[in-house]
Amino acid sequence: MSTRSDDTASLVDPGSQQRIDEVADALRRRGGSATSAELASDLGIHPSTARFHLDHLVEQGRATMTRRHRATRGRPHTLFILVSDEGPRAYRLLAQMLVEEVVLANNPTATAMRIGQRWGRRRPDDLVAVLDDMGFSPTVEEDGIELRHCPFLDLARDYPQVVCSLHCGVVEGVTGQTATIDANPGIRCVVHA
Repeated sequence: MSTRSDDTASLVDPGSQQRIDEVADALRRRGGSATSAELASDLGIHPSTARFHLDHLVEQGRATMTRRHRATRGRPHTLFILVSDEGPRAYRLLAQMLVEEVVLANNPTATAMRIGQRWGRRRPDDLVAVLDDMGFSPTVEEDGIELRHCPFLDLARDYPQVVCSLHCGVVEGVTGQTATIDANPGIRCVVHA
């Protein structure tokens, strides 16, 4: 199952995107599934217009479509089903599972550094902006960049060798320079690059 693509959504002009969102809301009000004719009736628009916007929902990964056979003769209806974006997310669990796997590597510190470097190289940008986007609330100090908030604090306390090495690797990947981090999770962390 695909998820909404920001790239696909960005190709649609804002007015059309607003209408697509309205169609998604109408689909949600119908319990998450409907035909283009049903939604057209609900919204007071032509079925072809509803179908156009529903096709965009499918392209964005926000809906799927399937065929529903009629009880009578004729072609089956195309039923559009809203993809649920609600419900619990277990990102913390996923992160913990991945960190625990890195801990089992022959050299967890080097493995975490490589992962961070690889990710950081994809973000050749202003280091402070990258760290801010990641949620660190960085400030430039005389002795380096202080990370005033750790978005991974609970994992950093349990696995500082891996999590802090990962962050150091990100810094190296972004800057292309050797970096160090004075890590004291929850108290004060300073990056030197």
